Amino acid sequence: MNLTEEQLAKIAKKDEYEALKKRLVQKRKEMLEDIEFAENDFDEYLIEQEREKLAKEIKTLAANLREIEEWEALA
Repeated sequence: MNLTEEQLAKIAKKDEYEALKKRLVQKRKEMLEDIEFAENDFDEYLIEQEREKLAKEIKTLAANLREIEEWEALA
């Protein structure tokens, strides 16, 4: 299978994607502690909103990584 330039560019960034995903997962875990020490419900709400945003980014990165692995298997 011939890969497109876009696919090859994504494959080249695989390590970057993996490192970013790892950092985001760690940041999301650290925010759990922030929730424990939130001074009020509003602060807790803001932290939860940020955690949800990170979860979406992590899911997107995971999907990109799965796609890259599929391309690598076909190449």
